[in-house]
Amino acid sequence: MNVPPRHPRDYGGKFTVKNLDDGSPIVEQIVLGGRLLLITEKCTYAIQMADQIDPGRTNPALPHNFQQKLFDYGVDSDLLCRSLLHAKTMFRKEFQQVDVESARQFSFDFLGELLAMDEAARDFHAAEAAAIEEARGHNLADGSLALPAVGNVRTLCKTFAQKADHGAGALLETVRLFYGAKIDWSEFQELVKDRYGQADNFYKVIELTVPFLQMIRNARNCLEHRNVDGATTNDFTLQADGQIELPSIVIDFRGSIVERCSISAFMAEAIQKLLDSFEMITVHMCAKNTQPFAGIPMTIAPLSDGHRRAWRVRFAYGSYSADGQFFPCG
Repeated sequence: MNVPPRHPRDYGGKFTVKNLDDGSPIVEQIVLGGRLLLITEKCTYAIQMADQIDPGRTNPALPHNFQQKLFDYGVDSDLLCRSLLHAKTMFRKEFQQVDVESARQFSFDFLGELLAMDEAARDFHAAEAAAIEEARGHNLADGSLALPAVGNVRTLCKTFAQKADHGAGALLETVRLFYGAKIDWSEFQELVKDRYGQADNFYKVIELTVPFLQMIRNARNCLEHRNVDGATTNDFTLQADGQIELPSIVIDFRGSIVERCSISAFMAEAIQKLLDSFEMITVHMCAKNTQPFAGIPMTIAPLSDGHRRAWRVRFAYGSYSADGQFFPCG
C-alpha cells in the first residue's frame, strides 16, 4: 500500500527569536488574537504558525513559523508589566464571567498607545535637549539672542493627546465589558457611587482617576480644533527677567484645568497617571466581580515582594489562610 508522504509541517521543529539587539531570554508568553506573544526582558514578539497563514497546506515551502517584533519593551518595562501582564493575571475565565479574551485584547490596545506615548515623550525630551545644545553654540556678539526651538510643539502635543485618548478609550471599552456598552466616564463614576457607596475604595479610585481621564479627552478636543482656546502651547519663551522657559502647555476647558507646566513634565505625568488608572480601575473592577473557584471564595490582593518579583505584577487572585496570610492562585 502506498503511503502518502508526510507534510513537512507534521514534523517537530524549533526556532529562535532572530533579533541580535535583544539576546535576552523569553520569560512570558500570552496567546492573544490567534497569535502567540513571546516576551523577553527587552522586547515583545508575535509568533504565527504556517498553518494559520495557509490552513489548507497548499504551500509546503512556507517556513514553519513567522515572527515579528512588536515592541522594544519587555518584562524590564514597568509600563508593560503593569498593563499587559497585569491583564493576563486579572482577566481569567476561572474568576470572571465577562469576555476575558476581549478584555485582554483591549489591554493590549491600551499598551500599544501607552508605549507610543512613552516614545513620543522621549522624543520630545530629546528634541528639547538638542535645541538647547544647538542654541548654546550661537554667537551673541551682535547683541541678539537665538532662542532654542523644538518646533511645531502644538502638533506634537496633539499627537500625544490623541494617543492618550486612544489609551483611555481602550480602558473604557474594558469597563463596558463589565458595566454596559453605552457607559461613559461620568456615568461610570455615578454607577460606582450608587452601587458601592462613596466610602468604598473603588469609588475613591474613580473619584481620583475619572477627572484625569476626562482631561485627556478635553485636551485632545482642544488641540485638534484650533478654534477652541482651551489649550495653549508655547515653544521655548524668553521671560522679562531674562530666563528662558521650557516649552509649556496650559489647559482650561470644560472644567479640566492644567496649570502652566513644561510639556515634558505634562507628558511624563500623563503616562504615569494613565498607567495608574488602568491598573487600579481593573483591579477594583475585577475584585467586585470575582467568582468563586471550585467552591472556594477568591479575592484580589497585593502580592508580597517575593511573589511580585516572580510574577512581575503587583496584584493577583488568591485566598487568605486562617492566620491572615494571602496565598496567590497561579
